[in-house]
This record gives sequence, C-alpha cells and structure tokens, in this order.
Amino acid sequence: MEDYQKTWNDRYGGSDFLFGKIPNEYFKSKLDTLTQGKLFLPGDGEGRNGVYASQNGWSVTSADFSEIAIKRAKEFASSCNVEINFIFSNLITEELQENKFDVLGISFLHFNGKNKGIVHRKLGRTLKIGGYVILECFSESQIKLNSGGPRKKDSLYNIQELKEYYSNFEFIELEDNKVTLKEGDAHIGDAYVVRMFARKETA
Repeated sequence: MEDYQKTWNDRYGGSDFLFGKIPNEYFKSKLDTLTQGKLFLPGDGEGRNGVYASQNGWSVTSADFSEIAIKRAKEFASSCNVEINFIFSNLITEELQENKFDVLGISFLHFNGKNKGIVHRKLGRTLKIGGYVILECFSESQIKLNSGGPRKKDSLYNIQELKEYYSNFEFIELEDNKVTLKEGDAHIGDAYVVRMFARKETA
C-alpha cells in the first residue's frame, strides 16, 4: 500500500495539475441538474471537481490517499476563495459515515477487482436514500488505448459489476461509451468509459 501511495504522490508532484483544473465534463453536466446539498468526492485528487462544486453552492467533502494531491487541492481551493472539507482516507480499509451525503461524485477512481467491490459498496452506503451517484471511470475496453487509466483489466469497469455494486439504486443512465478526453496531461484523446447516473432507492 505504501508503494501505491508513493506512486500517486510522485504523479501529483509535477509542476502542472495532473488532470487539469477544469471539472470532469460528465460530473459537471449531471451536478448542474441537481439541488445543492452535501457532496462527497472520493479520490478528488488536486480538487478540480471539488472547487467547481463549492463555487456553485455545494458543501463539499473531498477525500484522497495522496498527501501531495490534498496539499495542492487545498492551495487550489484557497486561491479560488472556497471552503472544502479535505480528508486523507484509505477508502479500502477505513470506515465511512453512512447516510450522510446527497450526492456522490466519482471520476476515474480505480482499484483492483477485489477492492473495487469493497470500496463501491462502502461508497454507496454514504448516500442518503434519494441521493445520487455520478460516475465516470474507464471501461474494460480502455485496455486497447493509451489515453489514460490502469493497464490491468481487473482495475477497469464493466456495466454488470456496477449494477451489482449499486444494486439498490435506480439507474437513470448507465452506458459504456467512447469519448474524447482532454483532462490535463494524464487523460487525453479517445477513451472508453463507463458513465453512470443513479439514484439510491433503499438502504
């Protein structure tokens, strides 16, 4: 786990924002349709989604496993005059408060096959009934491309496993798409992604 943490600290240690400062396009498009409330952003990195949401009236809790990312996100938020609750969190091993948030925003949060299920079921429980999850992650087809994402298939996503992780949700949108990304230097070019917009129906 220390090696994994070092990898991300190293990646976030460059001079530029790894994924840029502009919010994820899919996240933004869905968040803009919802009423402001409490938003949880696991794996928010340098804060691009959190800063945007906070600027638009959301109460934001942003979590990451990289101290470097959190440091840069705090500086970014301060420069934009917004307040965000930043927390250092290992989502695999740590418990998360349940039934707390109105919206869960997940942008390119990847774990290996075993840990994907652990983390996503845990994340789903952080939402109140009636809350929404907005997710965009690389799909299994992304293994063919070099525009970003893990190089191991079990760290990528398919629609069926998301249905299982979020089995108590109503799926408003759940698609495997080919899109063009322009998110800093790390996500650039044609990419295969899974996009999900879903509402929690039961505990």
